[in-house]
Amino acid sequence: MTLSELPKDSTFTLRRDFNMTKFLLIAKPDEAFKTARDGDSTFVRTNTSSNIKLKDNIELDEDNVVALIKAKRKVLIYYEMEKRLDCYNVDEFEMLDKVVRC
Repeated sequence: MTLSELPKDSTFTLRRDFNMTKFLLIAKPDEAFKTARDGDSTFVRTNTSSNIKLKDNIELDEDNVVALIKAKRKVLIYYEMEKRLDCYNVDEFEMLDKVVRC
């Protein structure tokens, strides 16, 4: 199964100056990943508790990210080139409120 086959709870197009660090501190996802663009197969886990880079950033492939989503983990994926945020296993309206605040 691929990410495109999974139902997203919400998708947001972000403005260029969106403060992702502040957003991750407010949203407190179980897992947050970034990737260059839609279709990439490598996802880099971002630190969700501060803006400090992880000692060893973990790179996962799409199958592992799908497994986390299927395990009902709160997962956010940020696509840098599209400025898009996909959210899985979250409350859509609660997430919208957090995106608007940042």
